[in-house]
Amino acid sequence: MRLLLTPPNDAPINMAIDEAIFLSQKSDSRPTLRFYDWSSTAFSFGYFQHVSQEINPSECDDLGIDLVRRITGGGTVIHGWDVTFSAMFPRTKSHAGLPSDISAGYQAISDSIIRGLQEIGIGVNRHDQSLDSSLPNICIANPAKYDVMINGKKIAGIAQRRNSAGLLFQVYIALDIPSHDILTVVSKQPDFERLLQTKTTSINQHQSRRFLRTEIEQAIQHGFEKILGFSLNEGKLLPKEIEMAEQLASTKYSTESWNFRR
Repeated sequence: MRLLLTPPNDAPINMAIDEAIFLSQKSDSRPTLRFYDWSSTAFSFGYFQHVSQEINPSECDDLGIDLVRRITGGGTVIHGWDVTFSAMFPRTKSHAGLPSDISAGYQAISDSIIRGLQEIGIGVNRHDQSLDSSLPNICIANPAKYDVMINGKKIAGIAQRRNSAGLLFQVYIALDIPSHDILTVVSKQPDFERLLQTKTTSINQHQSRRFLRTEIEQAIQHGFEKILGFSLNEGKLLPKEIEMAEQLASTKYSTESWNFRR
């Protein structure tokens, strides 16, 4: 499995790189685990969300927050205080070591995260209940089945997309809690900040010492090796993946027609 450690990028490029690797699975099967960071604070939204209904774009713009819609499902994710990674697999009968069943695929990714974090002393467990439809569709406040928890609160969420080419999982792990000004604009729902106080947490809120981003990334790599049986080999993006990503960033992920589609 190819391991990519890509530098910080803006939201459109980050989403475009994931999709470029995902689409390339059909012509060049290359299971890939990619860790990435964000050059500025960003909110990413699930494919089925209507962004303007979730937040006030002008408030986000005033704070310099990038807004982007993903091709995976799920709710709003705050980026800038998290560890973000994606995992891509070719669409084969065995999905290159990943269980073919949709639910089992989620569980395998979740178990890989849990195994890795537990090995470095972080006491996490898997959420086994369905999404609570009465709560806002904000990932950090509303755990879904197979999300990763600490003391009953969500610290990691998994979103998935499948097509004829392959499988894409996009994952965030809450390393720290976002700043107050960011939390005030992540939802239009009244009293959302008060809900966050009871529903959300992060890794570094529950540990006797602060964990670094690199420690979490290395732990996840070990989890993938132990649970999925992959041997990880660090590599680089292919020229054709870079070219496709640049095109997707400019023609899709940077456009209002994609991000604010009705």
